[in-house]
Amino acid sequence: MTDAGKRAYSTPTEYHERVTPNHEDQFRQFIDDSSSDELSAALLVNLVLDPTVNRDALRLRVDALADSCPAEVPPWAFLESLGFGGQGQPPISLAHSRLADVLETGQGLSISLGVLLVHVARRQGLEAQGVNFPGRFLTRVNELLVDPQTFRPISKEACLKQLTDMPPRDPFAVATSRTIALRMLNNVKAQLLEEARFDQVLEVLGYQMILLPNNSELYFERGQVWELLGAPDAAKQSYAKVVEGASDSGLRRVAQRKFDGVEDGDTVWH
Repeated sequence: MTDAGKRAYSTPTEYHERVTPNHEDQFRQFIDDSSSDELSAALLVNLVLDPTVNRDALRLRVDALADSCPAEVPPWAFLESLGFGGQGQPPISLAHSRLADVLETGQGLSISLGVLLVHVARRQGLEAQGVNFPGRFLTRVNELLVDPQTFRPISKEACLKQLTDMPPRDPFAVATSRTIALRMLNNVKAQLLEEARFDQVLEVLGYQMILLPNNSELYFERGQVWELLGAPDAAKQSYAKVVEGASDSGLRRVAQRKFDGVEDGDTVWH
């Protein structure tokens, strides 16, 4: 852990002076706006990563890209012909979650590329949706599953064969715009954790908790991050929320152990 990643906070005010989430209102507007689509979710995540981005201008760029797709060319073949594709060899970076960077380089995570594919397909008049497949974001264009990492059609059987864990009840469920925002933020969070940027992880968790209120797993994650930031009282308050509200008895037990194992501090957090 780096010194930059772990900082002790003596008061809530000190935390908010150092790290103040700037986009909470935008996330609430995203939820309340019935016109928020998959592209809106990706643009919002881009804003988190780059507060200077002009989302309206970026949407116009994506519209122009989509409108240049010939009617006779499948949208996935069109994007592949322009050089769009998976992020290639590691290292994965935050740029792969920033739509502006994806447009410039053609490289992105499957969910970033999937959002582009869905948007291009819809501008062509096709039915298109994101598919919330575990560990691997997919798209559906009309009735065809397409892997946005390779821009190739893929069968359900081939997807299921690649799963190492038991799949959820509906592994091919439609990914709503809110689901896409949450999933993209998960990718951002993982990258920030790898870089020990714990302040920013806490900020991303705050946005996810707007999208998914009262989620016990997010509270548990927040407790872990508060520990990394040197704020034991805040960590215990987060773990207490899990103990009080989690429907998963296993998660409640783990949270109770974490609560009991955190040394008391001398601050009260709200």
